[in-house]
Amino acid sequence: MERELRNKFVIVTMLLTSLVFGIFFTVTHFYYQYWFDMDTLQFVEWITESGVLLNDPSDSAARNLIELNEESGFYGFVTAVIVSGDGEIQEYLYKDHHDGAGISQKTVDKIFPVKDNGWKHGTYIYASKALPEGQYLLVLAETGNGDRSPLRFVTTALLIAAGVAALLLITLYLSRFVTAPAKVAMLREKQFVSDASHELKTPLGAISINAQALASKGNDDRHLQNILTESERMSRLIERLLTLSKLEETADIPKTAFSLSSCAEEMALTYESVAYDKGIDYSYEIAESISFYANEDDLRQLMAILIDNAIKHTEADGHIHISLNEHSGRIALCVENTGKGIASEDLPHIFERFYQADNARTDSSFGLGLAIAKRLTQRNHGSISVISDLGRTRFTVTFQ
Repeated sequence: MERELRNKFVIVTMLLTSLVFGIFFTVTHFYYQYWFDMDTLQFVEWITESGVLLNDPSDSAARNLIELNEESGFYGFVTAVIVSGDGEIQEYLYKDHHDGAGISQKTVDKIFPVKDNGWKHGTYIYASKALPEGQYLLVLAETGNGDRSPLRFVTTALLIAAGVAALLLITLYLSRFVTAPAKVAMLREKQFVSDASHELKTPLGAISINAQALASKGNDDRHLQNILTESERMSRLIERLLTLSKLEETADIPKTAFSLSSCAEEMALTYESVAYDKGIDYSYEIAESISFYANEDDLRQLMAILIDNAIKHTEADGHIHISLNEHSGRIALCVENTGKGIASEDLPHIFERFYQADNARTDSSFGLGLAIAKRLTQRNHGSISVISDLGRTRFTVTFQ
């Protein structure tokens, strides 16, 4: 239980933190990208409006300024062209020195006809200015080159991975302190259940012995019979509580290799007469030669709980089918029965202690059997699940 709480804490913390950082970095990225684009637009507009390339294309100061910007990568790589009114490139005033061929006609075709003074197309930020004789000066800054740098991509990925790993380690460490109060509470609860069960056994045993003594003298008073019935029921409840408490306290259990096929067949045969007396169609299909390394007593108790549970909730003329098979190293034990089934709202809670579905509340049920079954499965490194629909319920236990 403590491990489950820690795992849930780590998962929830990592998901929430990742979500917050993801939103933060996404918003930050678009925020800075927007202002970067705006600064780039002001730069190309300055080149366009100042006319430094038109007035004197050989102006070394202007070229030095543009080349200095390109080397720093601050505003992107610049290309300036003269285009005709229909968008045909007529002259290159300045070529991006990273692209000897200059901007393509295809890119210019997508920008023209000019609807405004400029903005953005793909990875290009551009500005334009009308010239005499129906021509246009078009200045573009390509801003995507730096983003495609493999080194930048690898560096960013490594930094993100390192950050996630560090966050995971910190969360794992802090989870010990966060779950500590819950651990103490669970230990106190387990100790209370164990102590209370042991303390109740003595007075309950005395009540049962005295009631049996009175009954042996021929006293058939119905109140006395009620005492005997309820004392027996309380004895079963205490045994279940002690069993569950013992299962939760035991970490290491003895395990051996045994024939799971023989074990399942034996348990299925044990309950066959009980099902027959109740008028239930009882069948089983056990694959041969399935061996398993686990605690055999646990597996026997697990199958007993599931089969007994199926018989209790199957009406006369109903059907129970037990199967055991192995496929690709996966062992599956299934116990299926007909009946009223389990409501969908009850399914998530069916393995909780003392939980009982409304249609399962009987005098002989305590809501502990399936909780014990789950614990038996988990400590033998398996998983248990249940599905119920159309008047049919199937419990499946799987081992890898």
